Amino acid sequence: MLALYVPTPSPLDLVEIALLWLALYVTLRFLRRTIAGGIFRGPGLLVWPVILGVFVALTALRLEVLGVLARGALPVLIIGGIVVFQTELRHGIARMGQSGVMRRLFRRRAGRAEGFRALDEIVAAVFELREKRVGALIAIERTMDLSTYVDTGVKLDALIRKDLLTSLFQHAAVLHDGAVIVRGDRIVAASCYLPLTERNLDTAYGTRHRAAIGLSEQSDAVVVVTSEERGQVAVARRGELTTFAEARWLAADLAVVFGERLGLLGAEPRA
Repeated sequence: MLALYVPTPSPLDLVEIALLWLALYVTLRFLRRTIAGGIFRGPGLLVWPVILGVFVALTALRLEVLGVLARGALPVLIIGGIVVFQTELRHGIARMGQSGVMRRLFRRRAGRAEGFRALDEIVAAVFELREKRVGALIAIERTMDLSTYVDTGVKLDALIRKDLLTSLFQHAAVLHDGAVIVRGDRIVAASCYLPLTERNLDTAYGTRHRAAIGLSEQSDAVVVVTSEERGQVAVARRGELTTFAEARWLAADLAVVFGERLGLLGAEPRA
């Protein structure tokens, strides 16, 4: 009965389907490290079989008018997707040369010593800022690309140093407002604007904490924040804040993040 409505695919049809799914796979791989890439993962993957099923059903049932409308809407949807995700596409193209063979050949990668030295510098800077009651916001990039937020600030591309971090967040500094974004063992940008969480938080939490939680909700980044009012150090991960009273505990927590970047540990599973 089903064969009356769904024609048997020919070898050429199978090749076309394979090429379509290959193109989809490449697209998902291209977007997987971007913030917008989350739309195409998980439940978002169900959209593609539904779209394919609609076209198959329209063809099998010979609904020519609806088929023409659907085929006409497809280019509009593609162009709309390019417009909506133009930032992610631009960053993805820019970072193609930083992956695979090109990255191994031309990009200097942080070694173990450099990576853990950067960890020590961040921890030392954070607790020095806490002692001086200076607010700070440091976002540590993991697997998802934060270039969208890097573009909102001032690009530095400097090695992580305690003195540099503490000077950036001083009230008299030009770049003290906003977040510092860390990638590997380098400070890629300062004075960056992060998305604020829409959750209702305790009134004790200010804009920095809302920004830290907001970024951790939209990406897998780990965000370190210090409170100038309460002199607390906290880490935002997956939308939750954890406070640290001692430097050694913060260092132990961030060691997992830097261990992943250095390939010493497996990536933390996502929720």
